[in-house]
Amino acid sequence: MTGASPSAVFMTDLKVNMAPDSVDIRTSSTVNSYGERSFSGGATSYDAFITRVSASDRNVREDLIDTEFIVYIPDASLTLNVDDQITLPAPISGVRPIVRVNTKKDTHGQVAVIAYVGTKAKRGG
Repeated sequence: MTGASPSAVFMTDLKVNMAPDSVDIRTSSTVNSYGERSFSGGATSYDAFITRVSASDRNVREDLIDTEFIVYIPDASLTLNVDDQITLPAPISGVRPIVRVNTKKDTHGQVAVIAYVGTKAKRGG
């Protein structure tokens, strides 16, 4: 019997049926002498499921206080960290800071990345 592995079929189904949105991510950055991060090169687009964090998602310790969106990205090879840049689609339409990242794995390896995305950065003092 030939064909795709069950994991590959599952990942394809997950992306098609459960990830209706897409996000753009840039991971290559440099830091200038002022500590400002700048990104070069083009962004890579990933299928994603985006949910807004509501007040009921925040517990007594306010674990998600700085989080406005949670982005689920089904991808077996994405390496994401808080210094990377994520751009959310319309109607949000903007670059948001990544507050926290979780990588989900099963017995076959990485299956998804969960990015906790903060509120839009404010300019000025």
